This record gives sequence, C-alpha cells and structure tokens, in this order.
Amino acid sequence: MTSRIWPRPRLASFLTFLAVAASLQVGRAADAEYKPAGQHFLADIGSNTTACPDDLVVRTSLFTYQGAVSDETPTVRQFLGIPFAEPPVGPLRFRPPVTKRPLADGAVVDATKYGSYCFQHDNGVRTFYAERAGHAMPEDLEASEDCLTLDVWTARHGCDGPPTKKAVLIWIHGGALMTGGSASPYMRGNRLVARFPDDVVVVSINYRLNIFGFPRAGALDGRHLNPAFLDVRMAVQWVYNNIGHFGGDPNRMVLFGNSAGGSHVDKYAYAWAHDPLVQGYICMSGQGEFTADPRDVSNFTYVAAQVGCASDTDDYDAEFQCMQNVPAPTIMAVLNGYDSRQHGGRVLGFQPQSDNETSFGNYTDLQVRGLYSRLPTVIGNVDNEMASLYYPWTGEPPDQETLDLLSGLFVCPAAVAAKARQVYGAGHHPTWRYRYFGVFPNMNPLPWMRAYHGSEFPMVFGTADTFGGPNTPAQDALSAYMQTAWVAFAKDPQKGLLDLGWPLYVEDEATLVRLGHPDVAAPAAFDLVQGDTYDGLCPNVMANLGDVVKRAMPP
Repeated sequence: MTSRIWPRPRLASFLTFLAVAASLQVGRAADAEYKPAGQHFLADIGSNTTACPDDLVVRTSLFTYQGAVSDETPTVRQFLGIPFAEPPVGPLRFRPPVTKRPLADGAVVDATKYGSYCFQHDNGVRTFYAERAGHAMPEDLEASEDCLTLDVWTARHGCDGPPTKKAVLIWIHGGALMTGGSASPYMRGNRLVARFPDDVVVVSINYRLNIFGFPRAGALDGRHLNPAFLDVRMAVQWVYNNIGHFGGDPNRMVLFGNSAGGSHVDKYAYAWAHDPLVQGYICMSGQGEFTADPRDVSNFTYVAAQVGCASDTDDYDAEFQCMQNVPAPTIMAVLNGYDSRQHGGRVLGFQPQSDNETSFGNYTDLQVRGLYSRLPTVIGNVDNEMASLYYPWTGEPPDQETLDLLSGLFVCPAAVAAKARQVYGAGHHPTWRYRYFGVFPNMNPLPWMRAYHGSEFPMVFGTADTFGGPNTPAQDALSAYMQTAWVAFAKDPQKGLLDLGWPLYVEDEATLVRLGHPDVAAPAAFDLVQGDTYDGLCPNVMANLGDVVKRAMPP
C-alpha cells in the first residue's frame, strides 16, 4: 500500500465549524449523586481506615492548601479550585497569565470547593452534544474571569506519606474553546484515582475561553495571540513544580484531553517542543493542526463597537485598553446575543491564530524538521463523531453517508497526525491509535447514534452512570479496561500499552485498536484491524475540506 500524508490546510472555517457544532448549551447541572450499579465500584476501591488527618493540608514552598475528602469516594482527597495564576482582569485581560502571588501573611488557600468557571459562549446552536452530552456546570458555581484554577485528586495515605510517587494524568477539557470547565460532573478525577490509588494522581485545569482566551485584537503585536494556550502551559508548570507534595511524580506526567482539549494537547507538543515538562500525550477526538488567519481582527472590533469602545481612527491600542475595562458580562452579552442569521451567516467566533509561539501555520514543516516534542502519543476517535454534533438536532437519524463524511472532520486529521508521527517520528517515539465503538443504554438513548463525539471520556473517568442510569456489566468492564489502559500509559508512556497488547501504529498493518466493538467478545477488551480501515473518505475530505465544512455548518 502506498504511503501518503494528506495535506494540512490552514483553514479558519474548520475551526469555526468546530466552534458552532460543538457549542454547548450553557446550562447547569446539579452535582449528580453517586449511584453505582450494584456495589461493584465501592467494593473495588475498598476503604482506607488508616488515612492521616493531616493529609488534607498540603504545604508547598509558597502556599498551604486545605483540601477535603471526596464525599463520593472517601479514599480520595481532593484539592479544588487551586489558583495557578492571578485573576486575568483589568490590564491582565487578553494578556498572558501572571503567576499567582503568595497570599498575605501566609494565609491558607481554601481548596475544598470548585472555583468559578470561565465565561461561556452559548451561540444558540442546539445539538445532542449541547442538550445532553456537553459540559454543564454545577448550579452552585458562577462564571468569572477569576477562573484560572486547577483541581487535584489523589489518594489518602498514612501519616508517613505515600510509599512512592505516582504518575500524573493532566486533563484539558473540551468545549470548542468556547465552553466547558473542570467542575463538570462527567470529568471529575476522583473515581479514577479511587480505582488506582497507588498508581495515579489526576489533575484537571481551567483555561480562558472564547474572546478572553483567543481575543484576535488588533493591538496585539503578533505574539501572545492565544492567552488560553499560555494558561495551559502555566498550569502544567504549576503541576510540575508542586505535584510532588500531592503524591505525584513530576517526571511522569501525561497530558490528555478530548475534542478542543485534544487540540490543546496536540498544539502543546509543538509549542513547547524542547521543554514539554510532560512525558506523553493522549489526543481524544481532537487535533491541533488547523489555524485561523493571523490578523483577522474584525470580530474583536465588532464586539468593541457594541460595548462603546469603537475607534473612529482605527486606534487599536485605544480600542484594546477600553475593552480591558468593560465588565465581562457586558462583553458576553454581545457574544451570546449575536445571531449569525442576521449578519449574512458570519459567525462571531474567537479561535487560535498563528503566532509561531503557541500555534503554527505549517505543522508538516515542523514535523519534517523534528521541531516538536517527540514523545509517546495516543490518538483516538469514536465511531460516529458527528452524530452528537449534527445540526439541527431532531432525534431522527440523518443520512449516514452525510454523517460519515462530516465525521471525517475529526477522523481525518487524526489519521494525518498518526501517519505523520509514523513517518517522521520513526525510531523516536511510539504512537498508538484507537477507535471507540461503545453503545450503552445510559449513554445512547438512540441506537442509530452509535459512539458519538464525547461518549468515550466518561468511560475513562468512570462517570458514564451520571448520564442516565446505571451501567451495564459490559459497560463496567469496558470502562475499567479503558481506565487501566490510560493509567498504564501514564505510568510508562513507552511500554505501558505495549504490555497490554497494543501494537505501535502502522497504517497498513493490523494496528488500529478497536475498543467496545460488537465483534469483540468477552473477556477480550479490544481487537485489531488495519490502521487505515476507517480512513477511506479522508483523501476526499482533506482535499475538499472547505466544502465539507460548509455542509456541516448550520444555516
């Protein structure tokens, strides 16, 4: 079979599509009460009767944090809402993050509850993902610019401390770079830690969204165009500097994320090629090779005009300074009240730009030159990506041929990325590729949807039962296996998956791992098919990406 790498076009409209299609209804969800199917989960994690009461207070070189015991999993302690940066307000708005300064008089940081979530952009598009499978925030939280926080889940231990340092999984949430947050009940780390108390610490980070994270302002000088990516880097640096105090090993950290979080992970590998701080990457239904036009500032200027910051002389500096002082809810009212149908279909979106620092225009060139952190990487998709993103959502099955074509917007960049790592990274770092097929009653109310975008990460976190009832035994088994695989990779990115029987990805060999496929009979957890089995539409998708995106966009 002839090897090929499909081109990576720079296409702003692809990012616009992701922003529209994955836009979430910014509702709130009350914390779901933990109701395990039977008693299997609590029986598996056991109970820790020898935990030291002092393990809820963690002291680092600069801060003291007061944590709490997880109500749901009492063997786990959680440190929530830890600020890693100063609130990005006033002159810090739209700018790179500033490291959090120590509190006056050595005051203790209250890390017993989640911090505020970053301001969310709800563009009104209603999909299944928006209505049910998205990232609704808990009712007791509010949106705020003071949202640059992270959460840590780690096992309780005796007063002598944990016997060994544990691997660290650092989660980056999705939400089209417009919505989402670490407090979503679907992606909390306590259950994963409870199942593997001696093996892993889980961290989840927040970053600025929409206009606050990707302002696209004319006053910016071509650098620091994407503050949200810098937020992620600062959070990872905080974890590297401090996670040892929470039982984690800073030399065994892995970044993983879904959807926009997966694109964060992918872009991170290029932005910090020579100083990644982490040892591996897991990109779940998200790649980062597409970049918006670097100097398209009209959306920022439009918002500025709506809030009284217009400049008759195109004075971008004055516009920028004015926007830094407008109340954040006023800005969000413009974004959330915008109707593209009244503006000729123009989407008011804020997405990454090429600054050759955090986001680049030619990723193929960087790969050929080896200018990325060549670390072990897992790249994955679900079987029917677009089923949860298709617009308009009616519950009726759309044409499957159309869904397959549109799903290529997720599958084909993943195929490109996996193939590129196979070709340019040979001998340098291992790469694996998977495809998730799980279909279960509490996650799939409509069987035609199959495994849709966003349906696999609750299986990794062990939170699928928060969607719509208890898990089935087969679902529990698959979830436990996926957790085992992700933790194995975190513990040993070079060999962990090899030890589980996952072969290194090769396009024309049986190396694509199928998780939850109906042909896989228990007790097997996966099977293998040729690497490019599901990539048949990709040459057409990648060659005609603009037309495919237009078909996916709502009217």
